[in-house]
Amino acid sequence: MAWLRNAVSNCLLGAAFVVEAWPIAHKLSFDPSGLANAIWVVGAAIMGVMCFARFAPRSTTVNLSTLLASGVMLVFPGLMRPTTHSIGAPAIVGVVLELSGVILTQVARVYMGRSFGVLPANRGIVLKGPFRYMRHPVYFGWLVLSTGFAMCNPSWRNILIIVATLPFMVWRIDQEESHLKADPEYRAYMDRVRFRLCPGIV
Repeated sequence: MAWLRNAVSNCLLGAAFVVEAWPIAHKLSFDPSGLANAIWVVGAAIMGVMCFARFAPRSTTVNLSTLLASGVMLVFPGLMRPTTHSIGAPAIVGVVLELSGVILTQVARVYMGRSFGVLPANRGIVLKGPFRYMRHPVYFGWLVLSTGFAMCNPSWRNILIIVATLPFMVWRIDQEESHLKADPEYRAYMDRVRFRLCPGIV
């Protein structure tokens, strides 16, 4: 039963975001480091809640490669941890980046509505909001958010997790676009919006 599979996958994905946020959630406080942690937790919580509203895709690609790329994209960011908080300009810039990343990511998800997903799939083509300027604003928002978190919580662990996640993110984007190219509407969208992640850069 397709509806049951979709419901189970929504619940599992929502639970995954809750698990991802938990190690940082208990570090919340009212000082600057607590603000940085709160931004991270709120972003993960919103993602988790939105998982429960997803509808089944028109088509999807499920194989070892897509499971690996999507799995790393989901799991690796959850391994980032709070550290001794930075101070001064790095802390301020870090919080600004975190807020910017969360806002971009969640605005993009609002425009996506119930078409949010993890595995490469076609749940309809989104042409409005941030998608008018970049094809993958959610990924770019995650990168900005994670960079800000690492600036607020500087450690080799957090930096290496971001660096290790990047090739899987690019791989995941390639998989998604390979799947969506079967849709003429998406091919036309790619012709109109040339940049994947950041307008004017890439």
